[in-house]
Amino acid sequence: MEYIEISAAILMVFLLFIGTPVTIALGVAGMTGLYALTGSGALTAAAKVTFDTMNDFVLLAVPLFILMGTVLSKGGVGEKLYKLFDAFLRQIPGGVGIATIFTCAVLAAMCGTSVAIAAMVGSFAIANLMKYGYSFHLALGICVAGGALGILIPPSVPMIVFSAFTQESAGKLFMAGIVPGVLAVIIFSIYVALTYYRQPDRKRVSPATWGERRDALKDGIWAALIPVGIMVPLYIGIATPTEIAAIGVVWSLFVSIFIYRTIKFKDILPILQESLSGIVMITFIICGAMLFGNAVTQLGLGRQISEFFMSNGFPSWIFIIITMFIMLLMGCFLEGASIMLIVLPVILPSLIGYQINLIWYAVLMVINIEVALLTPPVGLNIYAVDGVAKGLGYPSNLGIVIRGSWPFMVLYVLVMLSTIFFPALATWIPSQMLK
Repeated sequence: MEYIEISAAILMVFLLFIGTPVTIALGVAGMTGLYALTGSGALTAAAKVTFDTMNDFVLLAVPLFILMGTVLSKGGVGEKLYKLFDAFLRQIPGGVGIATIFTCAVLAAMCGTSVAIAAMVGSFAIANLMKYGYSFHLALGICVAGGALGILIPPSVPMIVFSAFTQESAGKLFMAGIVPGVLAVIIFSIYVALTYYRQPDRKRVSPATWGERRDALKDGIWAALIPVGIMVPLYIGIATPTEIAAIGVVWSLFVSIFIYRTIKFKDILPILQESLSGIVMITFIICGAMLFGNAVTQLGLGRQISEFFMSNGFPSWIFIIITMFIMLLMGCFLEGASIMLIVLPVILPSLIGYQINLIWYAVLMVINIEVALLTPPVGLNIYAVDGVAKGLGYPSNLGIVIRGSWPFMVLYVLVMLSTIFFPALATWIPSQMLK
């Protein structure tokens, strides 16, 4: 049995190392383990796992949130929000950068994806940041780090995946990210203000007129109401995350078509087609991960890891630190969702054995994934913002983006440490929920 477990794990690592797509690496490793255990029954098990995954009501929220992100991008909703925050904040030190962070945070409360937010905000914020004397690397770093908030502030696609694996309430997992997310926004804003104050080319920014603020508020309020429509029903327990995702798609289309008039009815089909590639990719990754998780469970790998830590007297905090460090290292080579899908099936028995609060640990894991989005050489937000900057005609390269991003990576680690030492940051709001 141990030989089978080791062989399956080595096979998965080898496939990832040679550049095999994550879903294939997970699926092949899972099938190998199941075939060694059950022979031809592995095919039946794979079919059942795939069907159950595709039929999971909670996971249905994932494609809906991806679709919602596409609608928000095509509808110019992010730009309306940016103009709203810019109008009220531009006159304070670092205000334009803080407006960028706030825009990312509110967009994060709509669609739950990070790379899309980073690219969307970068497309209209970079030029404005440069206009007011922000250094190029700082402007890029703000967009990279702000976009990563998309998976911490609810709704969050990784939290949906965590819910599917652990059977924890997706609504409570969503709400657990609010306080750490707000803490990250505050820390980022302070850093941006202090850094901008030291910029040699900073410019004195005149405040917007009350007429400009009124027009910005008139436009932006419709977009700002979307997170309210998501948070309140989740908190009081009258809607599931999947239902909220469906409502969010409809509301985003309504605002974009009838209020902003940035989307025409003829644009809906191309939007659906554009969303489909992302939906198919994440769905296949989840299916491969579920198959890998099923094999890990039947092989007993997770149980053996749990027994190793607990039988040798390791306290729970040692286990947490070790797993956090491993995920930070994995972030240098894998994108965030893959880290969760690979690690979670292996460590779940240990989390249960140590009686660790899964909602609290989920927040720590998501913050790790946020760091992965900023970590070279595979940080997806880094590549997304670099591509946007080049598309705008700026002489960007990965070195410049990394230079602007690494301080925010340190700040994310600070948020993670704060959540480790003060678990109530993640657990208080879920404990107050009605359902």
